[in-house]
Amino acid sequence: MARTSNPGGRDTDFVALVVEAYHRAGIRAERLSATGVRVPLPGAEPLETDYGEAAERARAHPVEQYPRMADEVVRATTRMFRERGLPLGTHYPPRSDDHGRGALIAVFEHMGVDARFESPQVLSLPVPGEGRATTDVSAYLAEVENASVDEAFDEAGRFARAVSRQIERSREQESVPAERLRVRLYPDSAFPEGVIDKLVARELAPGLWQAVAVDRPDSVQPLSRHAHERSGRSTEEAFAEAVAHTLEEPVETSEHEIDGVRIVHVGGRHPYVSARVHVLGRHLGEAPHGALVAFPVPQAVLAHPLGQGHPVTAMGRLRELAERFVADADKPVSSRLYWWRPGSGAEADVPRLSAVAAEVDHETRSVSLYTDDQEFGPLLNALM
Repeated sequence: MARTSNPGGRDTDFVALVVEAYHRAGIRAERLSATGVRVPLPGAEPLETDYGEAAERARAHPVEQYPRMADEVVRATTRMFRERGLPLGTHYPPRSDDHGRGALIAVFEHMGVDARFESPQVLSLPVPGEGRATTDVSAYLAEVENASVDEAFDEAGRFARAVSRQIERSREQESVPAERLRVRLYPDSAFPEGVIDKLVARELAPGLWQAVAVDRPDSVQPLSRHAHERSGRSTEEAFAEAVAHTLEEPVETSEHEIDGVRIVHVGGRHPYVSARVHVLGRHLGEAPHGALVAFPVPQAVLAHPLGQGHPVTAMGRLRELAERFVADADKPVSSRLYWWRPGSGAEADVPRLSAVAAEVDHETRSVSLYTDDQEFGPLLNALM
């Protein structure tokens, strides 16, 4: 084995220390030669590195510093691949001069919380009974981008306290009364990968998820599946209670006409208006062919009863209106259109919704229809 000597006359195998550092980081590195090491990469060819130059550089330092230097080598490699999207090792190790990330980890450690970065922008925290949960900290990092050490610690403290309150509320969900349950609509882009599986949620329509949420005076928090399972309710019961209580929230219905197209607007001062799709017939009146529906923001539902105006014109006007809502909202849902059909099931059942879209070519006077519902095309032709 290659051994490096320092002026004090003591020898140590620096490359062996690097391999040990990899193992401590949860990486099964393999010694190939005196200075060569193979590192397995998730979903990619293994990395083979020669550490001869690193071992030579180590000779200029006291042998007592070798373990720390070996750890730095491994952290740099792990950091490089995590920044590229490869999950090497157990976490993303911040640089020593990264005040923002370093302060956040230190503050959580002081609070007794094992926080760590999964990637440069994603922090993971332990959640009782649920393993670890991730949260995007891009907004926090933007706040501390040019901060001093003291400023970074101040901001990290505020952020950590806010996150701790969220974790505490997650624990309180286990005993939340049914009266506080609501259903809220989210676009599928609202949650990081894997998070939706940890919530009491169901797909309402392509691109849309309906989640059971806990309504609080100062926040709305999706109900975690762990807390739900400990509550003793079935999933069907949770949705039934949440839908029923949500439909008790006040809304106002108004009607508008745009280019001969009747538009029904259902709105409220709360983020649960999308639940009115469960009883949309109450707001539309006669709608034997169903309706075109959009959910642009949490506080509004837009609908057009099919058969009350030219259907292609209606699709265009409703989509334009939904896009304006989305453009003006801080937290929009979607500008997509859906075909709603009356159902004969219980109110809490998933409504019959199919994604639809149309593009008009004015030069050829043709319409291209996009939908995964085979019944919508013939209906549109009949109504035209």
